Amino acid sequence: MTDLVMRKIPFSFEGVEFIWNRDNPVFSIAMNKMSFFAIGFERYICQAVRDAEALIKDPEVLAEARAFREQEAIHSVAHRKHIKALIARYPGLQGTLDKVIGSFDELYKRESLKFHLGYVGGLESVFTPMFRMLIDHRDVLFEKGDARVASLFLWHFFEEIEHRSSGLIVYDEVVGSYLYRVRNYRHYMRHAKDMYAMMDAEFREHVTDVPHSYYMMKSDVVLPLKSRLRSFFGILAAQLPWHNPEHEALPDYYYEWGKRYQGGEDMTRIYGTREAEPVHAEPELVAA
Repeated sequence: MTDLVMRKIPFSFEGVEFIWNRDNPVFSIAMNKMSFFAIGFERYICQAVRDAEALIKDPEVLAEARAFREQEAIHSVAHRKHIKALIARYPGLQGTLDKVIGSFDELYKRESLKFHLGYVGGLESVFTPMFRMLIDHRDVLFEKGDARVASLFLWHFFEEIEHRSSGLIVYDEVVGSYLYRVRNYRHYMRHAKDMYAMMDAEFREHVTDVPHSYYMMKSDVVLPLKSRLRSFFGILAAQLPWHNPEHEALPDYYYEWGKRYQGGEDMTRIYGTREAEPVHAEPELVAA
């Protein structure tokens, strides 16, 4: 049976700033894109896994699929709260969210269930090495940011690592073709890349009080080469036929976060500062 836990953490983001970490605006924007993407992708996951459940014969795999889908639905609700707060400040971002969801809806209509489960399993398989890098360097990425946003992402990263095997378990049960998944990996990545490019253009258009230069800057924070290489090779390893996410090395903070949750701490502000200071662009910096 699955050991996934449903944690409905009462996040609240009223008045949250778009640049929620003033010391690292580039990373702030990147995580905001991830929040938008998460809503569309997790909705897509729920659709695909729900349709797959009718084809699953193994009761343990079925239990895993249902728990996986429930966790992803909870993630989507939390990120919707974050994005709702940003839309309240920048109403044009509602159209951005609609485009993200619409892209996944169109993809779902166009492609087969086999493709969707491959997308889910393929992308979920790379999250552990990618998110481990971010967690390991949370001090320089999240510590000076708004605690509400920092805590949202660290919770999400924890649960993505917790269900790191779920997407492939469902894919292998229903589809089972390693070659099909790997052959289509470039299509999954192209769709995700297109989503991020679209969001970049949308942010520039609708978030009018943030300097356009922020979108062209490189972050002042450069993570250690060793960590970046470990993440890169971990992502590559996830595409090998014998790869089993269950055997991946996990960050120490994964265990710390779990213990603090079990201890009853307020996980809505478990990391970061209380709130970010407002940031406003100089008029000449936001010219179209």
